[in-house]
Amino acid sequence: MQSFFHNYKPSNIVALILLGGTGLYDSAGAATPQTNIVHSNANSNGVPSNLTGLKTVDTGQGWYACAETVQSCNLWNAVKVVNIDPYQNIKFDMGKFSVKFPKGRPTLSFDNDKVVLSVGGMFQYDVGGFVGTNARDRGPSMSGVRNHLRRGRFIVSAKYKDFVVTVTPDLGTSGVQNDSLFEASLRYQGFHHTSLDIGLLQPRVTMEDAEGSNLFEFVERPMVVDLVRNIAAANARLSLGGTHWEKRYIVAAYVTGPRYGSYKNFQDNQVGGVFRLAGRPVIAKDIDLHVGVSGSFAFHGENRKYSMNTGQEAQIWLTRPFLKTRTINGVDSIWSVGPQVSLRYKRLLFTSEYYSIHMQRAAVNGENAPNLNFPGWYVSANYTLFGQPRIYEAQRGVFITPIGPTFNPAAGYWGALEWSARWSVMDLNSHKNRYNSDNKLIGVNGGKQTVWSTGFNWYPSSQVKVMLDYNHIQASSSLRNDYNPRGRNSNLIISRLQYNF
Repeated sequence: MQSFFHNYKPSNIVALILLGGTGLYDSAGAATPQTNIVHSNANSNGVPSNLTGLKTVDTGQGWYACAETVQSCNLWNAVKVVNIDPYQNIKFDMGKFSVKFPKGRPTLSFDNDKVVLSVGGMFQYDVGGFVGTNARDRGPSMSGVRNHLRRGRFIVSAKYKDFVVTVTPDLGTSGVQNDSLFEASLRYQGFHHTSLDIGLLQPRVTMEDAEGSNLFEFVERPMVVDLVRNIAAANARLSLGGTHWEKRYIVAAYVTGPRYGSYKNFQDNQVGGVFRLAGRPVIAKDIDLHVGVSGSFAFHGENRKYSMNTGQEAQIWLTRPFLKTRTINGVDSIWSVGPQVSLRYKRLLFTSEYYSIHMQRAAVNGENAPNLNFPGWYVSANYTLFGQPRIYEAQRGVFITPIGPTFNPAAGYWGALEWSARWSVMDLNSHKNRYNSDNKLIGVNGGKQTVWSTGFNWYPSSQVKVMLDYNHIQASSSLRNDYNPRGRNSNLIISRLQYNF
């Protein structure tokens, strides 16, 4: 404990705490990095063995490494970054109890780690607003700058041998009723590369959903992903199932019920499920290919009424969606299946998913109603400007966020920076000109929306993330939607500050 603080100035310790970094500041602060080639005796020199054969730079808080063939190793061509956890040597022993802080998370262990209790958190604060006016808009004004705590989660977990209980309340603002609980679940992880789960949790469906909100390229998921996950997944969903993964594949399946809280219509006592199957047919130094398929389905509960709405992929106006269906009657079941693909080439990553939401319907007012189909998709590109680029994590089946040396401008370390762009489309029209014999609409005219997005994500440390996004939104009119009666062409800017431990 004393050795941890011995070589650190008070100003450096304060900066480290504010950043919540996973790297160490050296006492010199502005020391010039030294480049060297890692040899087979790397471990004896203190360099991680997984950097063997690479040209490395010792940052004083870890290392970043480049291909041995490059002339100069720097953050712009780094292929790996390894940071030292500044909390790794902080430990208090009290008899059979010990207190540690891995990556800043307070952790109490007992009986040689047989019993472990920990408290973590993830907080996202958003600020943004629409830019310019919309000549076609006749709905309520959405002007001005708005801000809110989008997600504010405290993660409390208790582990006994291979069993883990997790309870995660959420203090954030989601715009969804009764969304104050993210998770309350029990997991068994005693089998090889397998987790079995039961409780109120978020069963992962689609590739973008499997990332989790802390790994997003943009502040929110694509429209179609949100609508698909709401069928039988989303937060605090009563679920039973599991996930198994290996280096080249992942398979997951869950049986699900209603969500936590009081929900009406179709979601009241509904029964459904989700599945995801994906593989990695190509794994190479510069290329990594992921392909898969995801699906979800649900059967009605106490009432066969369902409705859908989606925002602008930046939840500033949470209760004013541009696309919104009226209440859809006679819905017997809902299902959606679609492909997913993600390709990394060096520092560039492409991702795309397509889903079509299908609704099987019964007779409405004694007259046959058409089955409905709502397609949506997105295509995204991501490029890591400096730092370790996104790499594949087999346990989730996704590409996780870049890593850079902890922010220390005096020494020339700037963390990691990535640029992203996305084209996203959702169509909530289906048989929109279909009327019954009484001239009542029995199709759905919810509107169609396209969102073009671009933005930057900066990671001054592995626990801090700063996001800046621009969205251009084109939405057709949405019938009986007070917020979009004539269609909208809008521009939106949003920023997010994220901290997790």
